[in-house]
Amino acid sequence: MNSSTAAAGDVPAVFALGDSFVDTGNNNYVVTIAKSNFPPYGRDFPGETPTGRFSNGRLIPDFLAKTLGVKNLLPPYKDPTLKLEDLRTGVSFGSAGAGYDPLTSGQRVMRKRQIVFCLKIIILALL
Repeated sequence: MNSSTAAAGDVPAVFALGDSFVDTGNNNYVVTIAKSNFPPYGRDFPGETPTGRFSNGRLIPDFLAKTLGVKNLLPPYKDPTLKLEDLRTGVSFGSAGAGYDPLTSGQRVMRKRQIVFCLKIIILALL
């Protein structure tokens, strides 16, 4: 293994912050018109199911989490079925349409809030 390759287990968690490029379904749980939980989204996803990802399949954070041996899919932070272990091994805080300005972000999870949520989870994981 060279120095730029992580061995399975070396990375304990993957957290994603951003907009639709990393939104694995958070917008399913907020009031917004920016949704992707309907066809044709998800047509190449396992089970051909729209998940709220702005893609026909997996997103970069999903591939990253799997490649690093953390988990197969990165779940959305807002998913009410998350378990503590899901939070400890990583989630996506991404929200399509997210920005830094509350006037342009609307009800989506603004990036400042994503950072606060992420820090809370990291602290929780350390306890």
